[in-house]
Amino acid sequence: GLNHLSTWNDDEWLNAWAVSWVAHQLPRDPLHLLDANIYHPEPQALAYTEPLVIPGLMGAPLRWLGASPLLTYNVLVLLGFTLTALAMYALIVSWTGDHWAGLVAGALLAFSTPLLTRIPHLQILHLYWLPLAVLSLDRLMTRRRNRDAAWLGACVLGAGLTSGYLVVFVAFALGAAFIARIRDWWAP
Repeated sequence: GLNHLSTWNDDEWLNAWAVSWVAHQLPRDPLHLLDANIYHPEPQALAYTEPLVIPGLMGAPLRWLGASPLLTYNVLVLLGFTLTALAMYALIVSWTGDHWAGLVAGALLAFSTPLLTRIPHLQILHLYWLPLAVLSLDRLMTRRRNRDAAWLGACVLGAGLTSGYLVVFVAFALGAAFIARIRDWWAP
């Protein structure tokens, strides 16, 4: 079952440890979240790997209820696929108004080769920040509301609290989306 399934490589154990560390440390000493118990006594050792703070927050209730680190990791894998599909669905429906196009796009992103070949890497499976950030930028450029700017900032922050690589991908995607839509920004 999900409590014992691990056939990939050691990265899933590292990710299981990272999300377990977040669940362990947040209620005890949140100001020292990065001072993980790996590479002791080196400070801020969690920064040496992907922080996985957002997935760690999602998995924390499972850990607090006694779920094993591997069960928590496996649930977060499934949750990552689901949330990534839903975020892409929301982006495409907002652009096209077509729910079927949203379903197809969500499924294509969630079950794309980059994600399916990176199952041990929880941080890439939680890719929902990318379509959500693009959606927020699109709304900011077309509606110019403060709340859309706040959502955009929250998406970039969420990406950074999930993965260092992911926040870089999001930043480049937002830059490309901004350049592609610059006329909308300068329109009256």
